[in-house]
Amino acid sequence: MSDELRKPLGLPAPPGARKRRVPLAALLAPSIAVLAAGAGFGVWKMVEGTPAAVAPIKAGTDPTITASIKTAAKPPLPGEPGLTEITPVGDLAEVGGSPGTGIVITDPSAPAPVRLAALPREDLVEKSSYGPLPRVGADGTRPLDAYARPAAAAGSLARIAIVIGGLGLNAAGDKAALSGLPGAVTLALAPYGDRLASLVAQARGTGHEILLQVPLEPFGYPAVDPGPKTLTTSASPAENLDRLHWLMSRLTTYVGVVNYMGARFTSEADRMAPLLAEVQKRGLLYLDDGSSGRSVAGAAPGAPFLRADVVLDADTDPAAIDARLADLVAAARAKGSAIATGSAFPATVDRIAVFARDAARKGVAIVPITALLPARS
Repeated sequence: MSDELRKPLGLPAPPGARKRRVPLAALLAPSIAVLAAGAGFGVWKMVEGTPAAVAPIKAGTDPTITASIKTAAKPPLPGEPGLTEITPVGDLAEVGGSPGTGIVITDPSAPAPVRLAALPREDLVEKSSYGPLPRVGADGTRPLDAYARPAAAAGSLARIAIVIGGLGLNAAGDKAALSGLPGAVTLALAPYGDRLASLVAQARGTGHEILLQVPLEPFGYPAVDPGPKTLTTSASPAENLDRLHWLMSRLTTYVGVVNYMGARFTSEADRMAPLLAEVQKRGLLYLDDGSSGRSVAGAAPGAPFLRADVVLDADTDPAAIDARLADLVAAARAKGSAIATGSAFPATVDRIAVFARDAARKGVAIVPITALLPARS
């Protein structure tokens, strides 16, 4: 089935993680704690199938809030949806405990996890009739710069960015992606979910950069329909700009946009030019997801531009995804860096998680998408 017809949403929830039954005394045994820390699992006692105590093994001590966004609680801007500070779901809730309960065991030798603030900087927000829009600050700061995740030095390793889309409409899929993918993986959110503010907070709180998926006209439209407010080749530039503003107002703290479908739209340079100009004006990057060989997005001037080298899951068989990950490594070694895109299918999340644990031995480092932009692109 073509990529244009493939939808990453509405899939059945992946099977839940299996809980380990251990004696309560094992929680206090140093050897077990070290083993669990290395595996990244939480350990708890089960009493007739119910968790009695939760002890997630956490790297480092206090997580570090990064990026140039102040994280003190602020009231929402008057009349602006989506600007209230949202607290991410806690680790204990994620593994089945009750918020505010449990014993946290830390590994001081491991680096602290990266957390990014979910509240946008007020001077980087433009009020509109639809909601908050990103803008460049008076001091020249772009949302692209302000909301970027700091990238660790890769040293001699080739750099790869992995972008996983389709988040925002399937709670089970969202949870699986957030719990299974390392923070350096970039997440692309659909603009239609009813819990986007909470999802943004969770994604940023676990260290992920965010892209906004913008639906663009595919071949076969409207029978093949990416969703409401799709930018089309038949609409006027003004109408497409209005649709783009609606889409951009659905969430905040994203570093750029990526096409969702759009093989027809991205094949027409005169239609892409106004889109790229607006993305640049608002201080964002544009990522072409690599799904269409007809795309001319990179030929039009405008926003800082990147194109994916590999689509990971046109075939969702795990072996096929592993083969595409191998292609990604080969491309990165040849060029110094490479980009892959995919969707939040259970198999995709699982294979990326396995790949990430062994990435350094393969000669690559996973970095956020902004790390692959040329300097001051």
